[in-house]
Order: sequence, then structure tokens, then C-alpha cells
Amino acid sequence: MNKKSIFISVFQMAEQGELTSTEQSEVMNALISYGRSLKPEEVNHVFKSIRLGTRHLLEQTEKSLDSALDSVHEFHKMLEGVIAKEKSLPDGATVGDDAETIKFIDSLTKDAYNFSEAQKVIGISRQTIKKHAESGSHSLKTTTIGKTDYITRENLIVYYRDYFNKDGFGF
Repeated sequence: MNKKSIFISVFQMAEQGELTSTEQSEVMNALISYGRSLKPEEVNHVFKSIRLGTRHLLEQTEKSLDSALDSVHEFHKMLEGVIAKEKSLPDGATVGDDAETIKFIDSLTKDAYNFSEAQKVIGISRQTIKKHAESGSHSLKTTTIGKTDYITRENLIVYYRDYFNKDGFGF
């Protein structure tokens, strides 16, 4: 068991506010086992040091609790801001998108685009888009309806980000 696991276990016990009789027994057995490994003349001194050290650890733990609590509150505040911003973005946009990408996403009014329409909204030649679709470059995929290839709104956004190296990060 690593130290982090041990600490989490201790924190979970502390959260309950007291040790169960089984936990008290385990603490006592651990102390007895440790005490038996000591020389008889060391036992009183070592147990006194453990008692004083426990108090010191408790003080340090309380300081750590205060710092951790502040950090967790800051994290939740930041997360609330991210969630609020995410909700205000157009469908398909993420918090990491820059203004240009958001403007592009806002300009998409249809669910699917043929190559000529995609050329107009994305600003890349029809031939280049078609070549990327055929090779699967820049994550471009098409959907065939009848005899015409279309790019869905969602895939056009993915393609735009990939082609222009716009690395939005969604959740």
C-alpha cells in the first residue's frame, strides 16, 4: 500500500470522527507490534515521541486541510466558469476554441455541406477538400446521399480544427 492510499484511508476514518472498535484494535495491535520490536529501555521514549509526533502531525494535517480546501474551492469555481462558458457557446464549439473558430462554427447554418458549399464556408478550394475527403486527411469524412458526397456540420468543424491546427478541448 503506498502512502497516498494510507492517507486516504486515514482521512476516510477521520471523516467518520472516530475509530470503530476494529480500527482501534488495529491501531493498538500495530503499536504493540512496533513496541515489541524495540529494546525494553527504548519503549517509553519511543511511545512518548510517537505521542508528541502525532500531535505535530495533526497540526500539520490541519494546515494541509486548509490549503487543500482552498485549492478545491478554486478548482470548483474555475470549473463553474468553464461550464457557464461552455453553455454559452454555439453548438459544436468547445471552451478551447478561439474567436475565429467560434465565428466559423456560428456561420454553419446547415446540417450537411457538399464540396462546393464547404469551399465557401471554410475557404479552402473544392479540389483540396475533395482530395482530403478521399484520403481521409485532417479527419475529413463524408456521407454519401444519393450520388453526392456531403460533409456533416460536426465533421466540418472537426476538419476545420484539424486543418487549421485549432485545438479546441471539449469535455
